[in-house]
Amino acid sequence: MFYIVTCLITEETNTEFSIIGAAADKKTAAAMAAEIYKDYNKTASFQNIEMITEWLATRSNYSFRKDKNHRLQLAITEVDTEKTVPNKQVVFSAAAEQDELMRKVSQALFEGKHTAERGNDTPSCPIS
Repeated sequence: MFYIVTCLITEETNTEFSIIGAAADKKTAAAMAAEIYKDYNKTASFQNIEMITEWLATRSNYSFRKDKNHRLQLAITEVDTEKTVPNKQVVFSAAAEQDELMRKVSQALFEGKHTAERGNDTPSCPIS
């Protein structure tokens, strides 16, 4: 089994997709991806880089957003020597900003966070 490390960088209106490399084990692939994060986020602490390396080794992807217009997405994709694993064929699925915003709003509403208080005991948006 091989692991391919990929990187998607969004800066303002520019988008750059890169294949960083391949590794024979997932920990090496995670370390390769963490190096890209370290170069991208110059203020990252050693503990932060270690945490992201561990996250990449277990989850196989990581997304870091500096601000609204700057984003780094890293992914580790498992590849058999003959073909890609069926559920791992999508490397990146980047949603538009509006789609991501609507997803987060829907998630917050679903979790019941829309019952904000305004200084009294009556919810401003009661659920019926």
